[in-house]
Amino acid sequence: MNTKLSTLTSAILVGISSLASAANPPSVPSIYTNGPAEPRLNMTNMRDAEKAAFALNEAMMQATEAMIYVKGCSEFQVPVEVYSYPDTNTHYIMDTTFGGIQLTANPQTAVPGFGQNIDISQATQGMLNGTAVQGLKGRYTFNDKNNMMVGEKTGVQVKGQNKTFDQFYSTVIKDFYHGGTYPQTGEFYEIYDYGLQSVSKFGYPVNKWWQQSKSVRDDGQQGCTVFQKDRLVGTGACRISLSTKGLSQPDLFWQTGTLKVSKVLPGAASEISNCNVNPTFQVP
Repeated sequence: MNTKLSTLTSAILVGISSLASAANPPSVPSIYTNGPAEPRLNMTNMRDAEKAAFALNEAMMQATEAMIYVKGCSEFQVPVEVYSYPDTNTHYIMDTTFGGIQLTANPQTAVPGFGQNIDISQATQGMLNGTAVQGLKGRYTFNDKNNMMVGEKTGVQVKGQNKTFDQFYSTVIKDFYHGGTYPQTGEFYEIYDYGLQSVSKFGYPVNKWWQQSKSVRDDGQQGCTVFQKDRLVGTGACRISLSTKGLSQPDLFWQTGTLKVSKVLPGAASEISNCNVNPTFQVP
């Protein structure tokens, strides 16, 4: 009896040990190995067009996360367009399929020494992979160093299985840093991001996602941006990737690409690895 109990106890402990090992969070980016980044890296020169575009990307992905919770992680891909032109205060992201959802941004006046709010809203109901989505509204706040963006409570309604709309909220914290320290290097034209977020239904958390992104400005090459999220807590593996290419200039962000949902593990090959500074880039 004691032998059987000992064997059972050992099996349980092995199982718990294996579960704990499997639950380890993704490794921290090398920039944070020794704690917070040094002052030269603890900032970005992110442009107004980029801030609006990144907030729009985030809002579109949060709408997708809520839809996934309702409908499950069914694989699909839709074309998207992201446009931000501060000179005319025109900022939007849209699923360009017929009846797709469209979100608009309204950047608020920056407060010196504090940061800037970017308000995102959805004017009309739209469809995302056949599911009705409406009423998205959120505020995304950048700090004055442009190395953090927080969305405390973005709300969106998704039509559920009972044919009524369910209310979801998302909370996200993102941090941004350049690929290189100095503007003289090509990597300075890269902006990375790493963080976590949660999705709540009726105010109670239901899913947790690991999110990361990379954006490369166009400078004698085509710009590219990839926002990616992998579900860490929820029902089954699921990845959302928003990958676009086009213009990323000081006064204009205009890119097209795809919003894609796939059933892959967090460690699977990422589209981020295909978004790079041109290897032949050289500063005169």
